[in-house]
Amino acid sequence: MAGKKLWLVLLILSLGIHLLMPGDSQAQKFLTKPIEFVCHAGVGGGSDLMARMIQTIIEKEKLCPQPVAVVNRSGGGGAIAFAYVAGKRGAPHFWLTATTSFLTTPLLGKSKYNYRDFTPLVNLAYDDFFVTVRADSSYKTMKDLIEDAKKRPGDLRTGGTYAPGTDAITSHLIEKAAGVRFNYIPFKSGGEAMIALLGGHLDMFYPNPGEALAQVEAKKVRILAVASEKRLAAAPNIPTLKELGINAAFQQVRSIAAPKDLPPEAVRYYEELFRKLADSKLWKEKYIQENMLTWDYKNSAETLKIWESNNESCARVMKEMGVIK
Repeated sequence: MAGKKLWLVLLILSLGIHLLMPGDSQAQKFLTKPIEFVCHAGVGGGSDLMARMIQTIIEKEKLCPQPVAVVNRSGGGGAIAFAYVAGKRGAPHFWLTATTSFLTTPLLGKSKYNYRDFTPLVNLAYDDFFVTVRADSSYKTMKDLIEDAKKRPGDLRTGGTYAPGTDAITSHLIEKAAGVRFNYIPFKSGGEAMIALLGGHLDMFYPNPGEALAQVEAKKVRILAVASEKRLAAAPNIPTLKELGINAAFQQVRSIAAPKDLPPEAVRYYEELFRKLADSKLWKEKYIQENMLTWDYKNSAETLKIWESNNESCARVMKEMGVIK
């Protein structure tokens, strides 16, 4: 009888341990208060959408013993958010959205903190860029657009976020590969640039898929190509620029950073947490598929390599553009 009772006690203890989320015992050593998830952009943008989706999934899937609160600290192309999180050195309770501006803003000298001043946690996805025109545009194909651009150098109006943001880099790569020159007009946001396109003030624009889908469904915008290495799984009928003979491709990273000098156990715990999130049905269906992103989970060391490679590429292109020395 005593043996059965002991067995029952051991079984209950075992079940209790397994009911805890993996890594919780590790997390309790360093994760003692809520996580502040700092978004470097404003409410409603792509980074804000990602941060709030992560927050929702972590809560629904019970992936973390502490709550996650999204806080928007926009301004300066991300410089305000970067300075805030960089100032929390060693603190494991802060996350930061890290996209391509995480690299370009310091390269421009607008932030004294660059990617080396942070701990890479994970990369979760890549965001691509469409080449779009108004649905009633005379440009039915990318060939139409390029042929006209060659006839009228500097006349075709394109635009996007502040120069040289990701839109400006995409535009430069297309100009260089196709041997054309556009008139690039900077806007405060991708949303403003889309409004300008719809209003006839731009001839073309390079939105992320998530920014373009509503306008495509409303039959207000036509997609001519995507600036990715291969066709998007969610948009298999859209050709890549490379397929069309324009050797240009550019993707925006969607990573998570943390303050520098994070405890190794915190990095390992967060790698595991975000791996579970990335593999979840909610993430793949509600975020990746619905926004036509490219799923890409990378751990801390792999993410650092992505940042290093992308920083080198952005610096090279920005020097070609004449915006940095």
